Amino acid sequence: MSSQDHVSRRRFLKSTGIAVAGGGVLSHKAKHLDAQPLQRTAPQVREYRTLGRTGFKVSDIGFGAGFFNNTNVMQVALDMGVNYIDTGEHYVNGQSERAIGEALNGRDRKSVFLTTKLNISCGGSTKEQLKQRFHKCLERLQTDYADCLMIHMTPQIEQVKHEAFHAAFEELKAEGRVQFLGLSNHGRQQSWWGRTEVAMEDVIGAAVEDGRFDVALFVYNFLQKEQGERIIQMCKSKNMGVTLMKTDPINLYARIEESLEQSRARNREISETRSRMARDYESYVARAEEFKQRYGIQSEAQARAAAIKFVLSNPDVHSVCPSINTFDALNTYVGLSCEKLTDEDDSMLDNYDKLLGRYYCRHACGTCESSCTNHVPVNTIMRYSHYFEGHNREKHAMQKYANLGTARASSCLDCPGHCETACPHGVPVRSLLVHAHDNLVLA
Repeated sequence: MSSQDHVSRRRFLKSTGIAVAGGGVLSHKAKHLDAQPLQRTAPQVREYRTLGRTGFKVSDIGFGAGFFNNTNVMQVALDMGVNYIDTGEHYVNGQSERAIGEALNGRDRKSVFLTTKLNISCGGSTKEQLKQRFHKCLERLQTDYADCLMIHMTPQIEQVKHEAFHAAFEELKAEGRVQFLGLSNHGRQQSWWGRTEVAMEDVIGAAVEDGRFDVALFVYNFLQKEQGERIIQMCKSKNMGVTLMKTDPINLYARIEESLEQSRARNREISETRSRMARDYESYVARAEEFKQRYGIQSEAQARAAAIKFVLSNPDVHSVCPSINTFDALNTYVGLSCEKLTDEDDSMLDNYDKLLGRYYCRHACGTCESSCTNHVPVNTIMRYSHYFEGHNREKHAMQKYANLGTARASSCLDCPGHCETACPHGVPVRSLLVHAHDNLVLA
């Protein structure tokens, strides 16, 4: 543990009302009587839901560890009552699993539901190779077993029945190394191991029909409702666990405003296409400002809280897994445990949809991709753009984008915009792709 991490953890614990002694966390009852009064009480998980047929009671706010590498944050999350952890073999090049392993060291392992993932499209996918890779996961996690092993970003319907993966899982289960089987899916995507053309609900639907899968991780939010709700009902029919990602698609476009200013500074004379896109960007900013003024919103966090409450209000959702790597994010998300959508929240989200919904390129959609003559992987690029703007993971997003090689959005500026014609949500897809490209290549 670095001294900086230790200090930041102590500051967080002090400000939220958890006492620290000898580097450990103490309950309020164990504090000395002469301790200084603290400003507020740390948020705690207030609701646990049964994760389908696993029977495990998981925290409604889970811990998405896709960008995670801070052991101290995980330690505090566990103290707050978070007990569902979602990680994967490749997250932060294995550092996510290592940090989780350090945080779990000395804890009651049975009190936590731990999910990790293997991508069967890379790294060796024979039965023995998959088993070896999983054992490496356990080593990094410093545990004898994982509660759930998922097929990571299941690429094709036929991969749901991947013979070697299922054979490896059955042997690992017999050895007591894993208990449950799951899968995750982002929908249509492009990656360095190939292109996926299959819709998210078709892949997970195939897993539901297969009958061997216990848990699913997928996209569901207030702007991407229809497909997510169909998947939830499919999972419910087989009593599968439902865990979610990409649940708060709020973006009030501060960075687009910054990009406009930078674009004007760089380009005294810009093309008509650029001018049209700039006007579209300006419309974003104006509508976002109208939304903020209407609801007195000072930050995106206020609106994102309503988005999280939307998915928590669905009783068939078991755990929401936002990406967490800071104390502030942890504090915010755990503070939403057990919260349900209010009439005011509902009105806010409805107005967000009306004012800004058309500027959200739906995660896991990809409906427009077949219309693109340049074969641009729209869903994937917009996911990287979300990492860049929504998660402040600029370097990670740019590296991912660079790995696409020629399958990027550089051709979109001079394209007639077939994607925009094909989009069922009226999203200005081409403008968003050009904006994403400018960000992701530091144009």
